[in-house]
Amino acid sequence: MIIKKKKKSFAGRIFSFKLFFLAGVLAAVFLGINLGEAYYRERQVQKEIDSLKNEIKSFEENNYNLSRLVELSKTDEWKEVEARKKLNMKKDGESLVIITAPDNSDEKALETEIDKNKNSPNYVKWWNYFFASKER
Repeated sequence: MIIKKKKKSFAGRIFSFKLFFLAGVLAAVFLGINLGEAYYRERQVQKEIDSLKNEIKSFEENNYNLSRLVELSKTDEWKEVEARKKLNMKKDGESLVIITAPDNSDEKALETEIDKNKNSPNYVKWWNYFFASKER
């Protein structure tokens, strides 16, 4: 008995080739790479859009604060406070009081004595510790 092989159609022969399978795999890899690159670019653009939206929000807040400061600076109270601070002005009937810092001569003398002891040898420091006068 002789077994006859069925002849495949042209389409059946093309799909049975290993070369066709390899071409399909390469096409799938190529499409996957392009899809990945497109997704990466889309993510980068979205990150930039988000950062720009945050920057816009920051600028709007700054603009609002500056507009409030401009409105405040137009008031007479603000002008009076700024004149007192920057121009050292006063109202009629007010008196100016100047407060000076206290004299720190005692502290300076103590600091110079400590500095003098820093440069002396250790045995002199001990001698002064035990036998020097303690008028501090």
